[in-house]
Amino acid sequence: MRTISKSRWSGLLSVALVLALLVTACAPAATPTPAPTTAPPAVTPTAAPKVEATKPVEKPVEKPATTPTTAAPAKATGAPIKVGFITPLSGPQAYLGVMSKIAVDLAVEDTNASGGINGSPVELFVEDSPFDPKQAVTAVRKLAEQEKVFAIIGPFATAEYEVAAPLAVDLKILVVGPTSMIPDLSAKNRPWAFGMNIPHEISAPRYIADFKKVYPNIKRVVLVGDTKERVTEYATKNVLPKVIADSGLQLLDTITFDTGIADFSAIVTKIKGLNPDGIVLSSLLGAALGLAKELQRQQVTVPVVTNTNPLSGSIIELGAAAVEGWVQPTLFDLENPDPKVQSFVKRVFERAEADAKVKPKPRIIVVEALYYDTAMMVFDSMRKGGVKADTALQDARQKTIDNMNGKKDYPGISGLWSIGPDGHGIRQAGPSIVLQKGQYKFIR
Repeated sequence: MRTISKSRWSGLLSVALVLALLVTACAPAATPTPAPTTAPPAVTPTAAPKVEATKPVEKPVEKPATTPTTAAPAKATGAPIKVGFITPLSGPQAYLGVMSKIAVDLAVEDTNASGGINGSPVELFVEDSPFDPKQAVTAVRKLAEQEKVFAIIGPFATAEYEVAAPLAVDLKILVVGPTSMIPDLSAKNRPWAFGMNIPHEISAPRYIADFKKVYPNIKRVVLVGDTKERVTEYATKNVLPKVIADSGLQLLDTITFDTGIADFSAIVTKIKGLNPDGIVLSSLLGAALGLAKELQRQQVTVPVVTNTNPLSGSIIELGAAAVEGWVQPTLFDLENPDPKVQSFVKRVFERAEADAKVKPKPRIIVVEALYYDTAMMVFDSMRKGGVKADTALQDARQKTIDNMNGKKDYPGISGLWSIGPDGHGIRQAGPSIVLQKGQYKFIR
């Protein structure tokens, strides 16, 4: 009897022990439940819920495209892939140079955060060239021969790109001008040179049509153009007279001037004598502001439409009432509701706000999307070419241009991009804006 009761007792103890183990084993399964309750606040901050909410969805889609051979989205490490960047960090266009650098920095950060280029991080080598062709030549040679970069983004000005493009052929390195607007410059320097800005031939018909939409009573116009600066000279002489005629407007006269002009009084006096309904302006920002102030002083109130070049995030602050009602083309629609676009806009503005060199702070995106898209297309070309940090220099450069040439329907922040046979980027023209009561109003 005692023996039987002992076995029963030991059996009961065994059952109790099993039940205790089951209880303790189940306890950890219940503890993860607090984790999901703490995660959502971190993903959806109140500052920008719309942008942040999309991040968990975007990441899994982007990672396989950028790091097809790796399962984890680890940051790129090890020896870097060197990429050159030339932009005006000093001089009269330094504002745009600083903003373009913000965009390229974002492209580098985004690329490195998602695995780099085939596992290698990108390192940016920056050179200043303040709208000076001679300095642009020096910068290209330094980056290509001394720093031994794989590709060069920039320079900024079309006149700088005009002398840099032949160097691309001589040195056998990709040189891409994100803001170059003359396709013929790339066509003459195949297959190494690329221009990306929307050509005058595409943008001018759009902004002249928008000008007529805002001011339907305009019939007779005067064309005022800078014929010393390369990009505005080309538009003034080769594009705008034809576009004006094709739009049904009468061109009364073309009045030209040189970059750096300080006194617009004679030009405005001549405009008054012609008595036009409107003015078509082809110039850089400084000349546009000078003309605006003189028009205001002489009480000439006819509407003005400009080419892309005077557009900057500071034209309203600098021009104030003198630029009221002006129409300008844009390169990027910052009102596009696409979450990726809005995320980009938010980040650019945040960087500009934190950068003491950016004065005044921008309220519109000008060249930043062009630079971001251009940099990402170059990195994409390297990735598809299998380029890594240890790839032989000339082999890396060749593979990069091989994959840049013929690129089609690349999904950029500013739209779908393709590279034409002339080496120039192809994209639709952006919407125009009217400067109205201190605000940028998009023309829809």
